[in-house]
Amino acid sequence: MTSTSANTAKANSSCTPRTHDDVDDSKSFVVAHLSDPHFARVDQINKGDLFSKRFFGYLRWKLKRRLEQSPELLTILHKDLQRTKPDHIAITGDLTQLSLPAEFTAARDWLQTIGTPEQVTVIPGNHDTYVKTLWDQTLFHWLDYMLADTQSQQGGSITSLDELFPTLRIRKRIALVGVNTARPSAVHLATGSVGEGQLKKLETILKQLDGQRLFRIILIHHPPIPGVVSWRRSLTDAPALQAMIERYGAELILFGHAHKTAHGGLATPAGLIPAIGVSAASSLGGSDERRSRYYLYTITPSAAAWLVHMDERVFAPALHQFVAGRQLELTIPAGSR
Repeated sequence: MTSTSANTAKANSSCTPRTHDDVDDSKSFVVAHLSDPHFARVDQINKGDLFSKRFFGYLRWKLKRRLEQSPELLTILHKDLQRTKPDHIAITGDLTQLSLPAEFTAARDWLQTIGTPEQVTVIPGNHDTYVKTLWDQTLFHWLDYMLADTQSQQGGSITSLDELFPTLRIRKRIALVGVNTARPSAVHLATGSVGEGQLKKLETILKQLDGQRLFRIILIHHPPIPGVVSWRRSLTDAPALQAMIERYGAELILFGHAHKTAHGGLATPAGLIPAIGVSAASSLGGSDERRSRYYLYTITPSAAAWLVHMDERVFAPALHQFVAGRQLELTIPAGSR
């Protein structure tokens, strides 16, 4: 994150010194956030696949993306996650490049190396719904990593993202709310939407969480804040989602999609809360803000607020490994304490 982002964070969250009496480290929980790994298997594309939007995605990959993204980074990232040992890993979409069946299985195999479905939460991105696909050949492969806690016994009966989302997973005092914005879009567009049906179900979840003394993290692919991406890549019903969060609250919003770091804020009943985006996990990065990284959030309850320490882990090309980057201290209003 840039110094401008750090200043924005201070504006969005009250930063106060910590004392021993305020913090009980034994209650801390560490969430790792990464996004957009983009597993590509374009060598397995067939002629029939090219009679669709995939043709333009294939060209974009051949001409640009294959030079910007490295699958080797995902192996290096995996090793770094083994060192940092977060309690939970959240992945905010675009695990595939062209929604090819082989890409879904490659992503599944990688997911199984970094953690169990209990330890890893996945939401889809627009590249994971690049075109309409057969459920059992694609998104079904990750179903266990997307299921809500209450859906774990009925996973086999779910056959679409509309049935699945929004999701709620509770890990100790952390409530992970998964929101799906991935929809097939027209050529040259990468827009997303929550949709009226999902918004209604999301309202029920946020009402349920109100007053439960949980740290609510909303996981979403498309940025829910303005100014991060162009209209061609935007969340079309962002105002409706913003209004819901303003009414019912959350503590943290995590997103991907932009392939760069981003930091803003959203209004809640308890005040402004951070909305933070991360660069693509497989990106070699032509600029620092676009280089592969992930964030570690150490979340600790205190008497009056949630104390959040954010550690950046960023890929260092010269060292061929992930190293410590910037750190940020946040004090999040205790909206549901």
